[in-house]
Amino acid sequence: MPRQLFIDDHIEMRGDALHRSNMDGPWQETKVHFHDHFTDDTLSTNKWLATVTNHTIAVDHATNRHCALFTTDTTDNEASFLAGPLVWEDDQNAVAEFRIKVTDVSAICLFVGFSDATFEATPDMPIDYSGGTLAAAATNAVGIVMDGEDSVNGASSIVGVGVNAGALETAIDSATDWADGEWHTLRVELDPDGDAYFYLDGSAFGYMATAIASGTALCVIMAVANRGTSAETVYVDRVDAWQDEEV
Repeated sequence: MPRQLFIDDHIEMRGDALHRSNMDGPWQETKVHFHDHFTDDTLSTNKWLATVTNHTIAVDHATNRHCALFTTDTTDNEASFLAGPLVWEDDQNAVAEFRIKVTDVSAICLFVGFSDATFEATPDMPIDYSGGTLAAAATNAVGIVMDGEDSVNGASSIVGVGVNAGALETAIDSATDWADGEWHTLRVELDPDGDAYFYLDGSAFGYMATAIASGTALCVIMAVANRGTSAETVYVDRVDAWQDEEV
């Protein structure tokens, strides 16, 4: 038998302790929220800017339903980028989350997170381990990297990284390796000091103080580069981002 529940007092749906409640009072969302599950037939140009040279980025409904599919060229180290507008800020506790599958981890570099630029000049990535050591083309960026050329943590390691006003921060290894064909959920949270919190499949694996310069306008970004001369694929099932409203 259907029933109704009447609540005369205030109700809150609490999110992460670092941030304000996700819902407040009469069930009105108190976050600026972005979501894309790639259910359209093509990438939405209202949501995304795709920057490619010989790679392709397209919606795939055949192999993995409702995914964005990055397909690389056979050119070693060539990069491609999928980014949104520069509307996210640490001052508003911005969060970005991605669910991703990499087909061949040894042949790919993946960066997901926030950056102050929607693309870099290929073959540069916002942050990567090109040549085996940590490097950044972005001035301010923070996110999670998995790089087949990472000789510091290991070629399939999932690592939290940041660059603050051109200065690289000490990377944080999740101590988890990405296996071929695995899905992982990657999340980056920011606080108003520019600090970053990294999550893998719902579990926290690191904190980075002053990961970026506070107050920087940021975009949500995914970047993929070849690490070899074969065509490779990366699937993005969904992207979510949210932050506090302006106060």
